[in-house]
Amino acid sequence: MLMPQSVKERVGKLREEIAEISEANRLYLQGGKKMIGASDQERRLQRLQEIMDELMSLTEWKKT
Repeated sequence: MLMPQSVKERVGKLREEIAEISEANRLYLQGGKKMIGASDQERRLQRLQEIMDELMSLTEWKKT
């Protein structure tokens, strides 16, 4: 059962990354959405989309 363990580890790392992005977003919003951080915010949103795509691909094996 090596595959579920590696998936579990990858999901754990993605959860950590999501938590970091969430904290950065909180600080961004708390700072009044200053334009200086706008490009960083866009990168964070893009990364969240990439994470969602990866999570979807990680669960594809369950459907077969």
